Amino acid sequence: MPYYRCIIPKDALSFEQRQDIARAFTDIHCDSTGAPRSFVSVAFFETSDGEQPEFGSEYYLDGGNRAGRSEEVKQQLLADLTNAFSDIAGVPAEQIPGRIRENPASWTMEGGFVLPEPGQEGPEWYAEVAAAAAD
Repeated sequence: MPYYRCIIPKDALSFEQRQDIARAFTDIHCDSTGAPRSFVSVAFFETSDGEQPEFGSEYYLDGGNRAGRSEEVKQQLLADLTNAFSDIAGVPAEQIPGRIRENPASWTMEGGFVLPEPGQEGPEWYAEVAAAAAD
């Protein structure tokens, strides 16, 4: 369910940079939360030339995750994502605003399974999801 939208100016990032950012975001999210890599999605949305997005910057990171993690984990996650994006894109971190929105676990699904609350997945749940994906 983790879904990260990177809003960027048109043609601002190469394919390789996008790939590097997607990998970095996946690593950061999985290292911070223990989620399987296959659950993380990263998308890039380009703004038109001269378009000024509503958030006051050419770049913006918009994350969506399950509710239930501590404020400390969420703040560290956003800081790490911002720093990785900054390093790869060559954009100062101060010019990359962002947020992480949360939804109740019961509102989300992965592979046809409603997600349990963070930390309550258990090996049985992961095994069931993996078995279903292998079919």
